[in-house]
Amino acid sequence: MGTSTWHRSPETPEWERVRELYSRPEPSPREIVRAIVAALDPETRTGMSDPAVVTCLGVLIEGTQQVAAQGLPATLAALGVGQEPVAVQMAAGLRSRAQQLITQQRWASRPGDLAVEAIGTTALALAALQAEGVGFLEVQLAAVQTGLTSLAQTDRLHEVAELFVGHKLDRAFRHFVARDLQEFVGGVGVPTVSHANRLEDAVAAHCREGCAALDLGEYEQVVRRVHTLDAPGRVRELTPVMAQGVYQGLTILS
Repeated sequence: MGTSTWHRSPETPEWERVRELYSRPEPSPREIVRAIVAALDPETRTGMSDPAVVTCLGVLIEGTQQVAAQGLPATLAALGVGQEPVAVQMAAGLRSRAQQLITQQRWASRPGDLAVEAIGTTALALAALQAEGVGFLEVQLAAVQTGLTSLAQTDRLHEVAELFVGHKLDRAFRHFVARDLQEFVGGVGVPTVSHANRLEDAVAAHCREGCAALDLGEYEQVVRRVHTLDAPGRVRELTPVMAQGVYQGLTILS
């Protein structure tokens, strides 16, 4: 995926077609996403389910299971964070937990960096499940605990995986767009930095919305075993789950 946001995309005809879209008036997020999917090489697609990414998925599942088993206050304490504002603290704690595991196992990667970012946004989205219409800073601990416990106790842990895939593709496609878009700021398609930021947001939103159609229900029993597995075991068991989610997501977006 390149080593930084500013690392230009590959010099291939497929990526040139992506870049050409940025020079058009009012570039379409849907067209951009479809063109990026067509430009992705096999190595990049596989990297979206590498051990660092899968570790992030495992941490989200583990966190949900811990809330159901011991309550949210104890889970937050175990993660080494405070309790207010609860959504922000949970996101920070899960991100830290994932980074720790990735470092310990020496699995660091650019896709993994983006997946750690996606943990934060996924955790915020999970926290809001039972608090519709309330800002992240106002979400109450009891509401978050109820929502996460319900996922764990009603055979819906696979929905955590589905949500994470959408947020992971959000971060990945932001990265793909951002690494080229600065070249086009000031042009017809992207007149200002504000236009560039809005286009990145629109591309990311299109990815998340498309991934609402993911169906990973067949993996429910797999994800339910996460709390019994060590880090390598989770990677072994969850890699097919993440790979299938990415495959479905890219297929939907193509």
